[in-house]
Amino acid sequence: MLGNKINATNESPFKEINYLALGDSYTIGEGEATPNTYPWQITKIFSNEGIKFNTKVIAKTGWTSNELLQAMSQEKIAPNSYDIASILIGVNNQYRGQSTEQFHEELIELIETTQSFLKNRNNHIVLVSIPDWGITRFGQSGKKPQDQISKEINAFNKVISNEAEIRDMPFINITDHYRVWGGNAKNMVDDGLHPSRYIYKEWAFQLSEIFRELYQL
Repeated sequence: MLGNKINATNESPFKEINYLALGDSYTIGEGEATPNTYPWQITKIFSNEGIKFNTKVIAKTGWTSNELLQAMSQEKIAPNSYDIASILIGVNNQYRGQSTEQFHEELIELIETTQSFLKNRNNHIVLVSIPDWGITRFGQSGKKPQDQISKEINAFNKVISNEAEIRDMPFINITDHYRVWGGNAKNMVDDGLHPSRYIYKEWAFQLSEIFRELYQL
């Protein structure tokens, strides 16, 4: 499930965790009710276990990595505000035909900016791979061939996984599972592109398992 080794803390179990979820339409949950998106499903998992899990989402449909950076700067987040963060970004860079080189530069800036928000735990940023939208109804109805979309998604995901490995950060590959199940009717919302609550449930589980290991929950 996990792409890199995680360095667990030796601290006692946390009773309160501040979580920052960064991304685009996949994080905001375009077409789904907010409680069904993966950040809020994670919140429910831990809240049901008696942990005060405070979640903030900075995400918007259509955002590229640069647009996410701009939004983060406008939030004026204070240092040490969060314990852990996740970043799922890049699909709109790929969709707009931007280069992986530009994305890499912006991903590095995203990581370093996010680190400044965390409480001295620089490896507590979970990088998440980009789903392959080519397998959806929307993807299969467009001009770009599905195999080309997949090839480009792979290139962007390589940038993400490499950066996670270099920095010893947790990485989740959600792409392989999504390629198998994401195109099923029940796993998409009405737009035929974005995931439904069932896909987000899987992502929430994977992220929550990383959080458990990091915090010995």
